Amino acid sequence: MTFDANERAVLARLADVLIPAGEGFPSAHEAGVAGDGLDQVLALRPELAAGLKKILALAGDRPAAEVVAQLQASDPIGFGILAELIPGAYFLNPHVRSKLGYHGQSPRPIDPHADYLEEGLLEAVTARGPMYRATPQRSRRNYP
Repeated sequence: MTFDANERAVLARLADVLIPAGEGFPSAHEAGVAGDGLDQVLALRPELAAGLKKILALAGDRPAAEVVAQLQASDPIGFGILAELIPGAYFLNPHVRSKLGYHGQSPRPIDPHADYLEEGLLEAVTARGPMYRATPQRSRRNYP
């Protein structure tokens, strides 16, 4: 599903209501939420596209803050679409991630040292010795 320039402009206005510029961070619109960000999120979550189309059509030229407030008050599913898509696209922006100091996930080796052996956490268990209850011996024909 594709979004035209008008729909992207409406999304940019709605996005700036949820994520305005502040404290050195760009607004959602400035971070490209309605451009590449939208395309990246929908590549992973295509099921959001139909709902977003409806929201953008209903929003039209109305004030963005009014639309967002109405969605939040009376359409939790519609608001949920915006609340998932806009931050998702925002945090995909490399400049935003850099300002946050988040450079993505990277592999980290697993520490081979078992931390549960430290500080005597298992001493009481091992000192107690094995504890178990024997199961009753039954033949297989007793089971349903």
